[in-house]
Amino acid sequence: MIDQENVIFKADLEPEKFSALTTSTSYLWWAGRGFAGVFLEMIGTVGLYLHLKNSKAEKWAFAGLLLTLTHQMLGMGVFAIAVFLFPAAGHLFQEGVQGAIPFVTMKGALGGFFALSLITTMAGLFCMAVAIQKSGKLPKLSGWTALLGFALIPVPGVFVQFFANALWSAAYFWMAYYIYQTKNGRAAGIKILAS
Repeated sequence: MIDQENVIFKADLEPEKFSALTTSTSYLWWAGRGFAGVFLEMIGTVGLYLHLKNSKAEKWAFAGLLLTLTHQMLGMGVFAIAVFLFPAAGHLFQEGVQGAIPFVTMKGALGGFFALSLITTMAGLFCMAVAIQKSGKLPKLSGWTALLGFALIPVPGVFVQFFANALWSAAYFWMAYYIYQTKNGRAAGIKILAS
């Protein structure tokens, strides 16, 4: 995990660092990006399902849609907490209200909420990867590449974070480009990538 995530997960142990981080402008940009990203993810997930729905892997795609949308609904909640509750708790702590920190620790219900979001996204992406591979409508490895990129997100290190995000982004770009090429009758050179 990157430093921001370490501080968030250790709010109860390092409340000074937590409050300094969550009241900073850079944190608000980071959390806002996550909030917007989950919303865009929803659009992409629905689009991917619509592309796969009439394939031989429709059941896998539908399961992936439901699980991934569950993650995204939970993810909107997680980022709403990160955008609105965490900064409020940080400001309260800086004003001497020590009792605000227990409400933002990643233990108990909040930790469970976060864990459930991660579990449903991995399960949903697994189902989508299987659907992509079985459908024959997209490059077979593109779904597994997206899954790998998301699986690497919790791995510590800034480089790994950038690599993970680049990997899953590239996987979705690969799918979109493939769809664009096949819809426009220019798939001759791209068909090799699908095998």
